[in-house]
Amino acid sequence: MKRFDFRLQPLLNYREYMERVAKQNTARAQMDVAQCERQINDLKNTLDQQTARVENELEQGISAFEFRQYREYLDAVETHIEQEKSRKIQLSGILKEKLMVLKKKTIDKKAMEFYRERLKTEYTQKVLAADQKEMDEISSLKTARKLSNEAS
Repeated sequence: MKRFDFRLQPLLNYREYMERVAKQNTARAQMDVAQCERQINDLKNTLDQQTARVENELEQGISAFEFRQYREYLDAVETHIEQEKSRKIQLSGILKEKLMVLKKKTIDKKAMEFYRERLKTEYTQKVLAADQKEMDEISSLKTARKLSNEAS
């Protein structure tokens, strides 16, 4: 029996490659979002710790200059948190786009795989039908020989 040969295999290979690339890009985007979330959490922890430290210092009494420096530092941390939050929103949008691309690439690949399987099934059925026809012919020839031998 001749082996099934899918003529569009190079296209399927290319689609599989494009899906892998899309998966890698999506994973990178997910890691960027997760890293940004960790950064936000770290900044919030820093802000909480420094706020508690400033309150401690205030109870003990500090100069206006030191207080202004603490305040500027805390404001800078809060600003950084806001920047990271807006960055996270951007990264989430990019992740959403990457997921859409991945979904499209996966659908393209699955469609091609489905088409290959359908062609393979049709090919197998044709080969089986041809084999069955050949077997029927052999069987009818045997029966015809038997009948001709009995008639002689």
